[in-house]
Amino acid sequence: MYTNAHTHLELSALAELCPTGQEFGAWLQTMLARRMQLDNATLERGIHSAIEQLHHNQTTTVGDISATRLSIGPLLNSGLAGVVYLEVLGFDPDVASQRFSAAQREIDSWRQRETAMKIGLSIHAPYSCAPSLFEAAARWCQDEALPLAIHIAESPAEVAFLQQGIGALRELNRRITPHIEWQAPQCSPIAYLEQLGVLEAQPVLIHAIQVDADDLALIAKYDCAVVHCPRSNHNLLCGRMPLEQMLARGIRVGLGTDSLTSAQSLDMRDEISFAQQLHAYKVEPALIEQLATQATILS
Repeated sequence: MYTNAHTHLELSALAELCPTGQEFGAWLQTMLARRMQLDNATLERGIHSAIEQLHHNQTTTVGDISATRLSIGPLLNSGLAGVVYLEVLGFDPDVASQRFSAAQREIDSWRQRETAMKIGLSIHAPYSCAPSLFEAAARWCQDEALPLAIHIAESPAEVAFLQQGIGALRELNRRITPHIEWQAPQCSPIAYLEQLGVLEAQPVLIHAIQVDADDLALIAKYDCAVVHCPRSNHNLLCGRMPLEQMLARGIRVGLGTDSLTSAQSLDMRDEISFAQQLHAYKVEPALIEQLATQATILS
């Protein structure tokens, strides 16, 4: 019945980290550190529990991001439809190239086992991925007709990173890749993707909160779908998506919960209720409920 267009099921074992009012950059560092402490068996138990929750909550279609690859097999065997996106990141171009090549081989192998759940690629975000990785991935996804998903325009810190090369995400980036000199493109996250030719691959744009009228025009021009995760956005102080403006421009929008580390549940009914309150008097409640059934944005 419902489509949860954005999850990270592999993070379900870290549900105790779900914040209420924690800045995105600080949450990200805490989450990454905690995830490194958990073994695969613990992560796998969280994944299987999350899939049970999705079935119980009348979710039939999922867009999941897999960094560890642990959610791929369970999702292919779950009876759920949708896309599981294999995530790649790396700000060092050489490291990113190696990881992308490995992901291409993994994807080629996993695609032979596709069910109602398909395989896709996720290039994580501008602050964690080299420009060359975005460019190579976009070309390959177009050539292979492969679904592509990107976290984009999620937080004010991401805007500061791209427009001025400063802020919490720049500091995190420096700690991970201190040898890489970053020259900020001095543009919005959406404009950055267009400069790199990524929007031509029509990626699913996850979050897309920090956008202006020019950004919305680009999203509409390339007919990219957007995933709205209002509870996660609220909990991480990321801002409010201009949903009514997107819908007015005919942009395709779906709803997603994000992971249990940034939302209180995987239940789309909770997401619908929160979105209806957030966008009250701007978007009809019935229309928001329809957004939770938009399986086609994952195809």
